[in-house]
Amino acid sequence: MLLPENKLWRAVLEQAYEDAEMWANCPESVPSPGERIKARRYLRADSSHEATGLATVCEYADVPADRVVLWARRRYKFAA
Repeated sequence: MLLPENKLWRAVLEQAYEDAEMWANCPESVPSPGERIKARRYLRADSSHEATGLATVCEYADVPADRVVLWARRRYKFAA
C-alpha cells in the first residue's frame, strides 16, 4: 500500500519523465533550452550529484533507483 508521501515522490519521478519526453509527446510546445537534457541526465544519474538526488527521490517513492537508472540509460542514450 502506497502512502501519500510515496505518491508525492512518485509524482516527482513522473514529472522528470514528462520533462525528458517533452518534445516527443507535445511537439508544438517549446520548452526552455536544456530542460529535456537536464531531465534525461537526472534520470540517467550522469553525475554523482544527480545520482544522489535520484537515489533519495526513489527511496522516498519506494522505487528501486537502479532500475530507474538502467531504464533511463537504455531509453536516453548518451550524446556522442
